[in-house]
Amino acid sequence: MHVYLCPSPELYSLYHRPKSIVIIVDIFRASTTMVAAFAHGAKGILPVASTEEAEEVGNRLGTLIAAERNVVRCPFAQLGNDPAEYTTDLVSGREIVFTTTNGTRALTIAKAHGAEEILVGALTNLQATINYCQQSGRDVVVLAAGWKGQVSMEDMLYAGAFAVESGATPGDDTTRMVSSLWKTHALSLEERTEYIKNSEHYARLEQAGFSDCVPYCMSLSLSDLVLRLEDGWLRAL
Repeated sequence: MHVYLCPSPELYSLYHRPKSIVIIVDIFRASTTMVAAFAHGAKGILPVASTEEAEEVGNRLGTLIAAERNVVRCPFAQLGNDPAEYTTDLVSGREIVFTTTNGTRALTIAKAHGAEEILVGALTNLQATINYCQQSGRDVVVLAAGWKGQVSMEDMLYAGAFAVESGATPGDDTTRMVSSLWKTHALSLEERTEYIKNSEHYARLEQAGFSDCVPYCMSLSLSDLVLRLEDGWLRAL
């Protein structure tokens, strides 16, 4: 198994590999929040690109609406993009229409370019995702959601985590670089949490009052769920 890293959704057309599994990663916080939602019993998540679509579709389907822009929850939504919001009492057995600044956009771009199988990955379900991909025997493209087209340290680091922890072969220089970063700076939770405090997105979370989520987002394999896109909906395997 080879692992490739696409560092931004804007570059996905250059990294698309037919028959590869594409893993959408938005560690701070969309993919981590999606894993948390399913871990607390959510039935399904419908990712959409815009806030207008989230409000319209959520109201029409009678689902919960999760919507965030620029780190802050949208006023019409019941949920934002903080994993701590997704309690069992609130989300168990419910479907959720979901939109965020970066993560759901990355999903839309991968679909538009014909990705055959799309997963959503976070550090919190890393080992389960690794196991699934190893069983498939296919190559993996990690699509880092980033921030408005720019690189985000925490999303790129996921590719290093995936390659190192799975023993897979880095397929490109970017994956080799982040694999070295993972081994040098991120093997323990304490190391990861301190290292990521240097990132731009950590500063955004801290300014908005959400930095308490960072140790959770940096934790490995808290969930054994695999999140896969099926007919437009994310489902937990």
